[in-house]
Amino acid sequence: MTVIYAIFATEPSGKIMWKTLFVLPLLFAELASGQTIKREDFMIASDPGVRIFVREITGRKRSRKPPILLLHGGGSGAVASFDLPVAGGSLAEDLVKQGQHVFIMDARGWETSTCPDYDTLKRWTIAASSVEVSHDIDAVVDFIRERTKTKQITLFGWATGGQWMGYYACIYPNRVAALIMLNSLYNEKAPWDFTDAFRSPLDTSQFNYASTHVYRKASKTQLLESWNKSIPDADKSKWRDPALAELYAATAVGFYEDSILAVPGGYRAEAFYTAQGRGQWHAKEIRVPILYIRGANDNWSRPEDLLALQLRLANTPKKQFVTLPEGSHHVFLDRPEKGRTQLIQEIIAFNVKRK
Repeated sequence: MTVIYAIFATEPSGKIMWKTLFVLPLLFAELASGQTIKREDFMIASDPGVRIFVREITGRKRSRKPPILLLHGGGSGAVASFDLPVAGGSLAEDLVKQGQHVFIMDARGWETSTCPDYDTLKRWTIAASSVEVSHDIDAVVDFIRERTKTKQITLFGWATGGQWMGYYACIYPNRVAALIMLNSLYNEKAPWDFTDAFRSPLDTSQFNYASTHVYRKASKTQLLESWNKSIPDADKSKWRDPALAELYAATAVGFYEDSILAVPGGYRAEAFYTAQGRGQWHAKEIRVPILYIRGANDNWSRPEDLLALQLRLANTPKKQFVTLPEGSHHVFLDRPEKGRTQLIQEIIAFNVKRK
């Protein structure tokens, strides 16, 4: 086993730069579709006491395109979302097969990433806020830039992950080759399926902190039920492989005590205000190429989010919008003909070096 102990450096501003904490004893390769796929796992230092899980996935087929960093949403983490060991279950691997250099990461508190000891008695705590997660993203981006000798990274975020990546891109545009958002909310006041569940009964314009736990918890069954809601057919097997769905849910909860997913829940308050047009960032602040993809059946993002971005992205050098006609919230795990194949094609086509 190889162990690389932490080495820290401090910038003049006082910011602690990333360094690898240690290389996990997990370096493995497999033969997939005639080519070797290699995975290597790392733990990266973010804020003091916070360690972030990163997986690098590579193959023999390489392009000159920027590396892609994939970030999960508010439910399942990176491995469950993007790298299941089954056909059609790894967006990361399927991108690698097309020559992409892929990294996946877990934000603080997801899967094996650590997080601060949040005070659960303070219900107004925004656990894993956009500000906090931007520190995690920055640490990973620094790591990828150093490891690949690349100046700019393409950022891909699913749902809340798109919100986090967008926030980061506003702050550090020079580090970002492109921003790709999938099924993400934008800062637009419009009807939202989750408004009633999250609003305070005392003031409907405010988030219901009093009744919302600091952590979001969900069982395997609840995760599958959440996916079911964005599939418009009683026979869910038309959209997804039942065995893949079972593996997804089991993997998603398997990282946590008693097999109950328990992740920082601050994203819910931020999403509530984002859906009211009181979010963390504005389209005019985006100065990198952006691809916004939405599944027509998604129940987290809204058609109004896509339209608002079309109108308000005034400073981006390139903007592109795609609606996947049959895509669900989990389109990257759906059957190929339900939007997954097109999703992969759109990502690959958009991931080019900035001029």
